[in-house]
Amino acid sequence: MRVAWVDTDASGLIHYTAALRWFEVAEHALLRELFADRPTGLSAFGLPRVHVEADYKAALRYPDEFTCSARVAMVGRGSVTFAYEVRRPDGTLCIVGKIVGATVDATGRPMPLPDDFRAALERAAAD
Repeated sequence: MRVAWVDTDASGLIHYTAALRWFEVAEHALLRELFADRPTGLSAFGLPRVHVEADYKAALRYPDEFTCSARVAMVGRGSVTFAYEVRRPDGTLCIVGKIVGATVDATGRPMPLPDDFRAALERAAAD
């Protein structure tokens, strides 16, 4: 990926919210990989965010190149924690982050992760 002009602020550095969008892109790629064989995707439940954090370690500017990776860090009864890293091509760690999603049913009530999703997420966390 590359830092887009829209990702920067008046200082020329990335705006802090850009990292959250990059986390989401990496997370969606991970979920597509884990659940590609499931025709309904994640439509059986919702996964709203209940905690988001990011630590900025090194500056990124337009049009820097970087990679953003996501992994399953922890699986709870009704939640999943994703961990993220943003690195420059030379390996410099620029941003680390974490997002926790809690499972809810169609009415927005908390629910446990469906068993098949839990199993796939736990396998990914163990890798």
